[in-house]
Amino acid sequence: MKKHRDLLTVATRYHAQLPQRLRGYLDRRGIDDAVIDFHLIGWNGVRISIPVFNREGALMFFKLARDPDDPIPGPKMIASPGAYAELYGWEEVVGNASPLVICEGEFDRLALVSKHFHAVTSTGGAGVFRQEWADAIATIPEVYVCYDRDAVGCAGALRVGQMIPHAKIVVLPDEVGDHGDVTDFFVRLGASRADFEALLAVAQPASPAVEQLPKRVCRPIESSDRQRIDQIKRNVRVEDVVARYVKLQRSGDVLRGLCPFHEDRAPSLTVYPTTNTFHCFGCRTHGDVISFLRVMETMSFPDALDALENFSIDHGEAKE
Repeated sequence: MKKHRDLLTVATRYHAQLPQRLRGYLDRRGIDDAVIDFHLIGWNGVRISIPVFNREGALMFFKLARDPDDPIPGPKMIASPGAYAELYGWEEVVGNASPLVICEGEFDRLALVSKHFHAVTSTGGAGVFRQEWADAIATIPEVYVCYDRDAVGCAGALRVGQMIPHAKIVVLPDEVGDHGDVTDFFVRLGASRADFEALLAVAQPASPAVEQLPKRVCRPIESSDRQRIDQIKRNVRVEDVVARYVKLQRSGDVLRGLCPFHEDRAPSLTVYPTTNTFHCFGCRTHGDVISFLRVMETMSFPDALDALENFSIDHGEAKE
């Protein structure tokens, strides 16, 4: 409990120092002042802070969003030390709020709340949704899943739909684009609460919903795609890509450095050249060269493949 009280004091201080320019930025993202204040959205002097509470209501860590005016490139979203995959919005589940929308991303959740919808999201992205969360949500009568309009979002929505059989999948309209999200729907398209309610009204269980999406948005990986992915993993070394963002030092058979995905004070990121993978022992982010670039640059899967193919060509020419 002491950690919770200490972090709550920090969250209150961060909230008090949130600059007006960042309130304006959040407002332009569809997040109103009342939601900013209620959820203690703040600023730690470098990034926008989003306090994340557990099921018992204890503040456990912060998600930290990039300041839009920061001139230094960096990931759009990182986590504070000690972070893990958590459900953001437990108060909605504990309160048995219905209808409940499961979305993809903290800002999307806050945008939905600003439109007076009950919403939750995973702090671990579209691919992470724990069975214990699904079990807790299973008692809520009306559940909807509205993930980003891309292959990863589609796969994540299907997974949640299988874990919560009565959940219905919300398909965002073509106008948001192939990688569009809830924020695009409300902000870029100027949609209203009534417009989103219309999407809820026609939402369907997982399998019928997926059939509404174009094949380019939601489709299984074909053999040609698999060959391309395997070739990229053979040609691009994870340590070469990580080294563009992190200063690495060799330690035996591995390389270590400060993790770029959370506020790392000791080198907790480990790169394994023999398996071409990485793992952070602080925030638990892990994967291969493709997943590193996707998280680092907030890229779609296809865009990451394109970038790594170009990296392979440029890196190969540099070595010659």
